Amino acid sequence: MADPSFSYTLHYPPVDGSLLFPEIIAFNAEHNSNVPFFVFPEDGSANGVVSISHLEFYRACHRVAHALRPNRAGPDGEIIAIIAMTDTIQYFALLVGVIIAGYIPFPMSPRNSAAAVSNLLLKTSCHRLITTQHSLQPLLDGIKSELGSFNFSFQDVPCLAHIYPKLGLETIDDPFEPFPARPSRPSASEVMMYLHSSGSTGFPKAIPQTHQTVIHWCAAAPVVDTKLYPADTCLGVMLLPSFHTLGIICSLYLPLITLRSVSVYAPTSYNDPKAIPVIPTSENILEGVQRTNCNALMAVPAFIELWALSPSAIEILKSLRFLASSGGPLSEKVGNALASVGVPLVNVYGGTECGGLNSMFRRKDEVCDWVWINLSPRVMFRWVPQGEGLYECQILQSEMHRVSVENLPDVKGYATSDIFLKHPTKEGLWKLVGRKDDIIVLSSGEKTVPAPMENTIASNPVVGGTVMFGRARNHVGILIEPRQGFDVNIDDPKQVAAFRNRIWPEVEEANKAAAAFSRIFKEMILITRPDKPLPRTGKGTVMRKAAVTIYDKEIDALYDTVEASTTVNKDVELPKDWSEESLVVWLGEHAARVNSDKKVDPEVDVFEQGFDSLTATFLRNRIIGSLSSSTDSNVRTTARQIDQNIVFSNPTIKRLSQALARVVSNPQFTGKEGSLINRKVELENTLAMYSEGLPGTLSPQVEQPNGDGHSCHVVLLTGSTGGLGSYLLASLLENEQVSLVYAFNRSSKDGKSSEERQKAGFEDRGLDIALLSSPKLRYIEGDAAQDKLGLGDATYDKLRTSINVIIHNAWRLDFSLSLSSFGSNIKGTRNLVDLALSSPNAPSLRFLFTSSISSAQGWDKSKGACPEEVLFDANVASGGSGYGASKYVCERILEKSGLQASSFRIGQISGGQPRGAWSVTDWFPMLVKSSLALGALPVAKGVVSWLPPHAVSQAILDVAFAKAKPPPVINLVHPRPVQWAALMQSIGDALVHNNLLTKPLPIVAFEEWFSRLEQKAIGASADDFKEMPALKLLPFMRMIAQSDKSIRKVTSDGEAGGFVVFSTTKAQQLSRTMRELAPITAEDVALWMKYWASKGMFM
Repeated sequence: MADPSFSYTLHYPPVDGSLLFPEIIAFNAEHNSNVPFFVFPEDGSANGVVSISHLEFYRACHRVAHALRPNRAGPDGEIIAIIAMTDTIQYFALLVGVIIAGYIPFPMSPRNSAAAVSNLLLKTSCHRLITTQHSLQPLLDGIKSELGSFNFSFQDVPCLAHIYPKLGLETIDDPFEPFPARPSRPSASEVMMYLHSSGSTGFPKAIPQTHQTVIHWCAAAPVVDTKLYPADTCLGVMLLPSFHTLGIICSLYLPLITLRSVSVYAPTSYNDPKAIPVIPTSENILEGVQRTNCNALMAVPAFIELWALSPSAIEILKSLRFLASSGGPLSEKVGNALASVGVPLVNVYGGTECGGLNSMFRRKDEVCDWVWINLSPRVMFRWVPQGEGLYECQILQSEMHRVSVENLPDVKGYATSDIFLKHPTKEGLWKLVGRKDDIIVLSSGEKTVPAPMENTIASNPVVGGTVMFGRARNHVGILIEPRQGFDVNIDDPKQVAAFRNRIWPEVEEANKAAAAFSRIFKEMILITRPDKPLPRTGKGTVMRKAAVTIYDKEIDALYDTVEASTTVNKDVELPKDWSEESLVVWLGEHAARVNSDKKVDPEVDVFEQGFDSLTATFLRNRIIGSLSSSTDSNVRTTARQIDQNIVFSNPTIKRLSQALARVVSNPQFTGKEGSLINRKVELENTLAMYSEGLPGTLSPQVEQPNGDGHSCHVVLLTGSTGGLGSYLLASLLENEQVSLVYAFNRSSKDGKSSEERQKAGFEDRGLDIALLSSPKLRYIEGDAAQDKLGLGDATYDKLRTSINVIIHNAWRLDFSLSLSSFGSNIKGTRNLVDLALSSPNAPSLRFLFTSSISSAQGWDKSKGACPEEVLFDANVASGGSGYGASKYVCERILEKSGLQASSFRIGQISGGQPRGAWSVTDWFPMLVKSSLALGALPVAKGVVSWLPPHAVSQAILDVAFAKAKPPPVINLVHPRPVQWAALMQSIGDALVHNNLLTKPLPIVAFEEWFSRLEQKAIGASADDFKEMPALKLLPFMRMIAQSDKSIRKVTSDGEAGGFVVFSTTKAQQLSRTMRELAPITAEDVALWMKYWASKGMFM
C-alpha cells in the first residue's frame, strides 16, 4: 500500500561511474537531503518513527572522519579494521566515515575466532582496529595474544550521540564542519574497502573491493531494480549483520542508489554507549516491520521457516511488496506453502566474491516461481555443464560488472562452484540445487562437508556405500548401502535397529570430528533397498545427486517420521484392561525395562529407586508408544493427550497408574494434573510431619560469644565435595576464626573416598589443594536421612558436643521431581536440626541452610521484590518445582526450630574464579550445549542475577561469624544484574572464540528455541539426550519460554524468564562481599566456556 505522506522529490544519483561512492554520499546530501535513509521506531511511542535523512547520515560520516583523523593528519590509505557490536546507524556511519577520512575500512565479523581475525590483519598489514572493547574484550584479548609483537592498536567506536547529535532532527541550518577533502580524486582501481569470505572451509579470506567494483555492485540488479517498486518502499534490514556483504548491499548501497529507505532497530547506545544492540528475533523483526510501516523485508531462511508456522506472521508477510530470502537455502516445501497463500517471496543470490546477481523485483503473477532465480542481464554468466541437466555458474569479468575474486584458468572471472538447474520451459530462470564440492547447506545457513564423515562411516565392514543428505533441513542424515552379504530387510524394525547398532561406533567416530550441527542421529540413518542400489559412475563411486534423487521420497518420509512420531514399544503387551491394578503391573514392567531390568517398588518414589530425568522421559515415551500401537482408537487418542510431565507429577508406579487410568477414561485429563493432590495441602502436611515436636523457642541460656575473632568455631559442613561445597570448605579452611571443620558427605557409589572426591572437586575448580592438608579438616561419611546421621554413637556424640556452626549444603539437584521425591533430603534436615537441638551449644549454635530462590517463586510480583523474611503462606512454593517446595519446607522447619538459623535463598550460581568451573549438568550449561544441536541460542527479555560461587560462600561465612544474631532469611542474588541478551551475545562470541563454531549461532526468542527442543523430545533416543541434555529439563525450559513470552509485553526489565525479583537489603547490610560484588562480564563468560570445553561438554 502506498504511503500518502510520502512527498519527496527524488533525484537519483548516477551509477555510470561518473561519481564514486563517497561522491554519491555527498550528492544525496545536497540533492536528496530530506529523503529518509534509515527509519526506526521512536522510543516510547507506539506509532512514532524516527528518520535519519541523507543529510544527517552524510554529516554523521564526516563527524566519524574527524574523530578518527583530526585535521586529516598522517598519510592516506591506512587499513582500518572494524569489529564492533554497534547500532546499525552507527556502524554504517563508521564504515563510510573511515572512507571519507582517507582510510580503507575492513569490516570483520565479531564471530570470527581470534586466530582468524589475526590472520586477516596480518595478510592485509592492518595495524589499527576500531571496536567496542566493553562487549568484545575476550576476542580482543585473544587477538592480542595471537598477534604477539605485531604493532597493533585498538580504538573505541565514536559514540552515537557524538556522530548523530540531533538523532533524526538535524537540518541544513544546524552547525556542521565537513571533513577536509582529499587533494585528488581516487582512481577507480584503488581499493576502497575490504570484505572477507565466510571461512566455511578454512580461515576467512580478505577480499578487496575497488571503487569500480563498488559502483558496479551499486548498479547491480538487487539494488537498482528495487526502483521498480514504488518510491515509498521501505525495506526491513534489521536482521542483517552490518559487516556482511548482504548487509552492506541492502542497508547501505540500496538506500543510497534507490532512495528507498531501510528500516532498522532503534539504537540502544544513544544514552548508554555500552548498551548492546537489539538482537534479532522472529518476533522483534515483525514488530519492527509493523512499527515503521515497512512494506518489504530481507530475511534468512531460518526466520522465514519460523514465521511459516504462525498464521499471524503469515498475514504480515502477505502484506509486503516482497519478502526476499538469502543467506542459505529456504526449504521448497515452506516456500511453496507461503507462496501459495500470497506471500511475495523472492530468492536472492550472490556472494562476497561476486556481488548480487539477481533482481529483487517480481510481479505478483511470478510468485509461484519464487525458487527460480532471474539473473541480471548486466552480468556475463558462463554455464559449465555438470551432467544430469545441471550447470556450474561462473561469472566473467565485464565492463558492467566486476568480480572481486578471479579463479578461472582461461579468462578473468569467478567460478562459484554453485550448481544450478535450468527451468524446463521459462528462459532465463535458474534454480540453485547445490554446490559443486557437495557441501550441504542446512536451513540455518550452517554448512556440512560430508566426505570426511562418509569415509569414516564407510570404514565399517558391513557398509558398501554412503551419501549424506540434508540440504535446507534442520539436520543431516545419511543413506547407507549394506555391503553384499549384509542385506537388511528394511521392513523389519528389528533388522534395521540391529544394523544401525552395528555401524554406530563409526557414526559416533564421525560425529566426534564434526561440528555439532553436522552430527548424525541414529534415527537419521536410512538404509537402502536391495532392489534400489545406489547409482554409481564407471569408476564405482556413488553418484551423490542421483542417489539423493532416487531416494527423495524415503528421505522426506524419514524427516516426517523422526520429527512427528514416538517409537512404539511392543516388548511389553498392552494390559487386558485399564484398571489401576492392571496398570500397576503393566507400568512396573515398562519401568523395569528402562531401569536396567531392576524391579521397581510401586509404592516407593521411582526417583528414590535410581530413576533420573532421562529414565523418566524414556518411561513416558514407552507409555505413549505402547498406547499408540493399540487397536482401540480411543486408546490411540489417549496417547496424544499425555503430558510431558506425567512421570514427574506421579513419581510412584501406583500414582502413575491412577493418573493413566484417568487419562484413558477421560481424554480431557492429561496426567499433568498429577494425582490431583492439592500441592499447598501437600506442603503443609509435609511440614507438619517433619516439624513435629520442635520447640519453637529455646530456653534462655548464657550464649557463647560468636564472631569474636578467635579460633572458636567448630563447623559441620554437609555436601563439601560439590560445587558450592568446595568453595565453602576452602573458605572455612582459610578462615582464622575456624578451629575445626567436619566435612560430612554420603559415601560414594563408585567406592571413592571423601578425600579423593574432595581433591577432585578442588582440582576441578582450581582451588588450592594444599588447604586439604590442613589439620583443621576432618572427613565424615554418613547419611543425614538415617538415625544419628548414619554414624556410630561415639562419632555422633562428638559432633553433638563440639560443633557450634552447621552449614547444611547437601541436596539433590533435580527440578523435574515432585516434593515427595525429596523426602530423604527433608528428613536429613530434620535430623541435623535434632543434632543441633541436642547440643550443649544449642542456644548459640548457628544453623545455616543453603536454600534456593525456587522456594519463593510463587511470590506475588505485584508486591515488589520478595523480602528477606519467612513466608508463611505455602502458596509461594506450591506452584513450582518439588525442589523449591522441599527447600521451602526446610525453611519453615528451621523457623520452628528455635535455633539461630538462617536460610539463604540462593539464586543461580554461575562459574567462578579461578577456572570458571560450572557443572556441565547444571541447567544453563545444558542449555548452551543443546543450543549447538538446535542451531540457535535463546534470548530472553530481562536481567539475570547470577552469583559466582566464591561470593556465595563468603557471604554465608560473613553471616555465620557475625556478632549479631542472624535474620531467619537472607536472599543471595546478585545486587547488580546484567541483561540476558548481553550474556547470550557473550556466549555466542565465546563459542566462536574457542573454535567450537566457525560462526555464531543465530539468536532466537526463547519460545522459538524451546519449540525446537520440544519437537526433538518426540521419540528422543539416548543419543538425543546426549546431544541435547536440556531434554531432561523440558518442564523447566517450558516455564521459562512461557514466562518470557508474557513478559515481552512489559516495558520494564525484570528477572529474565519471569523469575521473581529478590530484595538483597539485608544481605548487603550483613555482607561486605555482597555490597562490593562486581557484575558478570564477558571475561567471566570466557572462563565458563573454557571450562566447559575442557570437560568435553562439546564433544
